[in-house]
Order: sequence, then structure tokens, then C-alpha cells
Amino acid sequence: MGKRAQRAAKHVKQAKQRKAAASRNAAALNAWIADVQLETRDSITTTATTPQGDFTEGYETVGDAIAAAEKAGGTLSYFFFDDVGEYERTLRQGTDGWRYEVTLYPAGELRDLVKVSWLSAEDRDQAVGQLRRALAEYVPSELRRPDIEVVQRASTTDVPRIGWTQSLSLSGLDTWEDVWLLEKDLHLYDLAPIVDSTSSFAPPEEMGFALFREHGLTVRDCTGCGAAVTDQHPHWPGLWVSAEQEFGPVCNSPLLGGKSPQSAPHIVHADQAHPVRRLKGREQKARCRHCDAHVTSEHPDWPDVWVEATKYNSPICAMLGSGAGAEQEYDLIDGVYPHVPVDASSPADEAIAVARKTGYFHQPRPLTFLR
Repeated sequence: MGKRAQRAAKHVKQAKQRKAAASRNAAALNAWIADVQLETRDSITTTATTPQGDFTEGYETVGDAIAAAEKAGGTLSYFFFDDVGEYERTLRQGTDGWRYEVTLYPAGELRDLVKVSWLSAEDRDQAVGQLRRALAEYVPSELRRPDIEVVQRASTTDVPRIGWTQSLSLSGLDTWEDVWLLEKDLHLYDLAPIVDSTSSFAPPEEMGFALFREHGLTVRDCTGCGAAVTDQHPHWPGLWVSAEQEFGPVCNSPLLGGKSPQSAPHIVHADQAHPVRRLKGREQKARCRHCDAHVTSEHPDWPDVWVEATKYNSPICAMLGSGAGAEQEYDLIDGVYPHVPVDASSPADEAIAVARKTGYFHQPRPLTFLR
């Protein structure tokens, strides 16, 4: 067999292996969904009879909102949240006329997994397609519908927003009550308990990791706490960091200090685990230009990272998010910033400057229009 034939045979074998792995993981997801015996739809899903964050606060009729959407270029959106989901409602002009679209976004660890996978990808355009396919397969077969798609929607940053969407035609619908009566029956709402990894109905996190890897995505997890991590975050270049808003580069694991108040970094190799170490008190210190804390870059557990020169040794600056208040936060990849000492530079300087100027990594929260 020639080299070309050998390569072809190798590719065929690899394709069969990927297909078999995907089949096993899909079977595991479906077995899990059967085992938990989901409660009835009415008891676990959102009802939309009284929508929170909707067009009614600014537009008396459906026609008024459509007119505003036309002026806005063909779309008009609202974000809304409840206990089991993060959504976007949109009026969108399609080839068959105006449609009312509801998009559901991943939440919890699944949301982190999506964003960390994209940040870690060598080809981020390709990663968007891989993420869409992985999220489509993440939904157990019993809950899939042909009119529910996985889509990429506009973001205020380069970081894509990807979620599941379903829509209905606005033809003949004049009042918002007409829209709500149809919206509450969208099967999209059945997915909410599944795609929020903090829900008791969500599949185990390791299934999500396995599924993403089967689709060719780069997924690394912290050996200490299990969080999805990347070393390609713009605010923390070269440092393992999660996309989770409060903790970022900090691991919360008994392997790395137990109940100690000290902060320890994420690790991706088990042989790196050790109790957290302390400063000796003789390290050179500076003040952070944003939060005024005393910081040092000489901590043994945080080489070349500016951390508080206290017993907490936190690398997280107390500076507020991206210059946007809590009422504006949405699609947040990480509102946690590193310390930047006075009269010294940080690898994240440029990313922070962009963040403070443009509201980087934020989308408007409920009751705020995109016009």
C-alpha cells in the first residue's frame, strides 16, 4: 500500500473512531435524560404569559415595534432572564416576513465551556461551527425539534454569542397578548433546565467536556477544581483562567490549600498540586493603579503575576467591570481584571483600555433596547 493510500486509510479510520465516540456520548446523554425522568413541561420550564423584559414597555402594538425594527435595520432585541435561563427576544425580518424569535443561551459551566473553547481555538471561525454542532448534539434527542436551531448572534465584542433559537411568524398578530399565547408553547423553553449546568436537570459536566472534544474543540480543565480553563484570555495572557465571572484565575480546591484564605492558580497537571505557599515579607511591593492595593510580582505561586501582598494574595483587582454597571452586564466572559501597578506595565493593559472605553464583554441587560 502506497503512502497516499495509507494516509487515506488512516483518515477513514479516524473518522470512524470520531463517529463511534460521538455515538457513545450521544447515547450517554440520552440514557441520562431517561434516568432522571424529567418532570412535566409545565413544572420545569418558563412560561411566557407575563414576559420580563419585552417590547411592551416601549411599543404599544406589534406594528409599532416592527416599525422601530425597520428603522433599526431589520432587527430589534431585548434580553431577559429568569431562574432557569438567559434569553434574547428579537423581532427579525426574514424572507417570509417579520418573525418573533426567542434565543436561549447556555448558562453556568456550560456557558464557560463555550467561551473557553472559543478563546483556546487556533481557528476561531472554525470553532464557531464546531460549537454550534456540539450544542445541537448536547440536547438529548427527546427534546430536539426541527425548528430549533443553534445560531450565532451579534455580540458587542469579538467573542461570539451562540445559542438555541426558535421563532414564530408575526403575520396576523396585532397585540402582544396574541404573541404571548403562541410564545408560551415554544418547545425552546423545554431546553432551559438542560442547558443551564447549575440546574439539577443538566447532564454531568464531564459529558459536556467529552462532547466538545469529540467535535475537535480544545478543552482544558483544572485538575484542582475541574473548571474549564484557557491560557488565551485577553486580560490574563499566558495564565490559566476560567471564564467564570467571580474567580477567573483562582482555583478553589482542597488540593491547593484547603480552607486557606490564600488564592491559588488553576493547574492542568496533577503533579503541580501542592499546598499554597506564603510570602516571606521581604518582597518588592508596588501599589495597584486601579484599586490602590499593595501588590507584588514575587509570590512563589504566582510567578510574574501581580498579586496582593497580603495573606489573601489575590490576583484580582477590585476595579469594577468594564466600565458598565451591574444593570448592563450580559454576555460577560470575565469581569475580573488583573492588578496593574503604578509606573509599571501589564500584558493586559491594552485589553483593559479597550474594556473601559467600549464596555468590552458586555451586552445590555433586560429592559434596555438595542437600537
